[in-house]
Amino acid sequence: MGSPDSSPSRAFKLPDCWKDDVRMTALFALPRNESLNPHDWAGKYKFWKELIMEWATLNEKLTFDVEDLKKVFGRKGKYPASLNRVLDEMKKNGDIVIKDQHSYQTDQYSSWTKWGMSLITSSVAWSWNKVMSSLTETEETIPKYVVPSVLKNKCENILQLPIASSEEIVEVEELTDLHPEVFGNDEETQLILNHLQNLGKVAIEASSDQIMIKFIVPTIKTKQSQLNNSGWSISPAKQKEKTIEISEVDRSLATLKRTEKLLNDEIESMETEMKTLEQTARARLKEGSRGAAKAALHRRKQLQAVFEKRSQALSNIQTMKLQLGQTKTDSKVMEAYKIGLSALKNSFGDPSMNEENIQDTLFELETVLEQHRDIENIMSQSLVQEENESDLEEELKNIIAEADAQPALEEDLALPSVPSESPTKEATPAQAVRSVLAPS
Repeated sequence: MGSPDSSPSRAFKLPDCWKDDVRMTALFALPRNESLNPHDWAGKYKFWKELIMEWATLNEKLTFDVEDLKKVFGRKGKYPASLNRVLDEMKKNGDIVIKDQHSYQTDQYSSWTKWGMSLITSSVAWSWNKVMSSLTETEETIPKYVVPSVLKNKCENILQLPIASSEEIVEVEELTDLHPEVFGNDEETQLILNHLQNLGKVAIEASSDQIMIKFIVPTIKTKQSQLNNSGWSISPAKQKEKTIEISEVDRSLATLKRTEKLLNDEIESMETEMKTLEQTARARLKEGSRGAAKAALHRRKQLQAVFEKRSQALSNIQTMKLQLGQTKTDSKVMEAYKIGLSALKNSFGDPSMNEENIQDTLFELETVLEQHRDIENIMSQSLVQEENESDLEEELKNIIAEADAQPALEEDLALPSVPSESPTKEATPAQAVRSVLAPS
């Protein structure tokens, strides 16, 4: 059985023991009395906990309830009798969290939650029907659980997306359309984005009719802080450094972006309609219906005028977007200038940074360097006493004289020449001597 932290690159499958009726009957049964068999509950809890976590991780199940588990782990019309106790134990150990409690802990100051609650409370009819239904029938509420490890993985995957490093503001609907593989449904989207907001990774603006998201690109200071504290707690209130809000420039960019998309869609629709009208006019003209052809061309001319106006408006919108983007860049450059100026002022504000101290320091430096050169000259002197030059010349002459006398000594010795052939085995010792002593 895989670890709960396994990568979701492989598909979940039930363990091999699932086909063993004897083994599975024991695992599906209630745990025995711990006084009689203290290891029975521990074994069953370990088995079901690891199986549930593996299923949730590999299938990226951010939320689930007990009914979901019954459908997945049902066998021959039965389901694990200790399932509720297993979930309670997992909740105590922090492997899962009840969704309502998690939402309350992380969302009570979130603008996202306020927006969601405003939608609910604004409907008087919905509230009245809900109250009346609660009086007439009592329904057992099935708790829904959040898996923190899956939430952590999803958040990390989102922060790896290109849009997370662009500082571009985007609407939630657009974000979910771009990445449906990450945002499964509205419930999960709210959990993920709200968690990222509390971690200080995104800013959420929910005051308008559209929820806007802006990913926060960390600066050098915040990156260092993240290295010192890289946790992904399910209750991230302590990790939130400061509240980062969406600026007026961000709101303007979002409005321009929305308008740009609207104009693009309208222009594309008008282009298609104009082509259709032109084809209709040609077809009616071939049929001999000049009046119908003329009406189609008139309609096309009207659309052409609107098309040109929309195209000009789109060009203006794109220009404004570019200028606002440059404004944001200029503000960052200006902020960098201010930081650099402050650093220079602080450096010159140091009491030691004045003309007199600098001259004294340079004078001391020159003195120390001169002492260093003197020490190097002393250290480079030879420790061996030099010999007399005349004695060395006399010894050299003696060596040359001895070398010249050596050939004369070799001539005085009349040594026999070296034989040109090796002696054979048949030759006697006397013959070998004679062959050596024979004159050449």
